Amino acid sequence: MVVPSDNTMAAGETMSDQIRTEELDDNQRREAVAPGAGRQAARLAAALAALANGLPNPWDESTDFFHGFAAALPADTRLDAESFRRALGIGARYDIVMSPADDLLTALGNGEDSWGADIAGGFRQLGDVMRATLSDRTRAFARGNGVVRVRVWLFGRLPDGAIVGLHSISTET
Repeated sequence: MVVPSDNTMAAGETMSDQIRTEELDDNQRREAVAPGAGRQAARLAAALAALANGLPNPWDESTDFFHGFAAALPADTRLDAESFRRALGIGARYDIVMSPADDLLTALGNGEDSWGADIAGGFRQLGDVMRATLSDRTRAFARGNGVVRVRVWLFGRLPDGAIVGLHSISTET
């Protein structure tokens, strides 16, 4: 779940004010869906999480896996570190580092020697679905001084501007 780990909430605001969870399938799977993200974004977040089920976070020294997320962002808003920060409620103390994700997805999908055929095939399928449904495919990290458990996102944008994708935690030492 995408949960800010710093004190970015306004006085009197609760976590449920910032992020709501939605029941997305018959198994009561719950994914992080920021207010205003929309039902289609929530469905795609759940679908991406299902595709990523069992795929390890390749940017992690630990065993963290991926979870779906969705957040509203107006279609006419440029996707950059600050708009991403606002959409997800990430505190100012974190440095948001963003990079294009297409080459990363391709490399992961071609990584049979590193990951084995099953994991590489899972990443290939995930990349295919993300390319078919999302524009501006991006990887983002939220790093801060002294932060070892770093949040990482792999996401893209829907035509309505919503950002949808996967979230995990990377242990960086």
